[in-house]
Amino acid sequence: MSDFGPTEQRLRRVQARVPGFPFEKMRLVRMAYHLQKNLRDRSNAALRQYELGDTHYMVLAILYGSVDETSTASELSEACNEKPANLTRVCDELAAKSLVRRGPKPGDRRAVMISLSDEGRVLIERILPEVSAATTAAFAGFTPAELDTLASLNARVLRNLDSKG
Repeated sequence: MSDFGPTEQRLRRVQARVPGFPFEKMRLVRMAYHLQKNLRDRSNAALRQYELGDTHYMVLAILYGSVDETSTASELSEACNEKPANLTRVCDELAAKSLVRRGPKPGDRRAVMISLSDEGRVLIERILPEVSAATTAAFAGFTPAELDTLASLNARVLRNLDSKG
């Protein structure tokens, strides 16, 4: 359920008890968490029939959009916002299903390259429209201008996080 009312009520109670509590900003932080969870739940629901989870999908989609459908493991970890250990597990599972291949990076045997396999390409091309439809429904009714504004505001938040640690 994505009812944000109870969370907002709790934040209001905290605001009443803590002088200077940044209610508006904390409401946005909590909304971002709620959005992330809801979007991930929708993605996982669409992926369940393929016995994949959201992180598996992210790996396949990122590889599909990468040059030569290949990425280093470290770049993939950063792009997925996943810890290296979790990404290794996910890539192990994808490799076991023959959806990705691993190999050394030319000129640097320490680096691992992850590539989309032919089977992985076929699968991502089939599931990408389903997952996109399930998740982009969140933006129904938004005008292109509103979507641009929301993207600009989110980019500003990300820049603030990058510059202020």
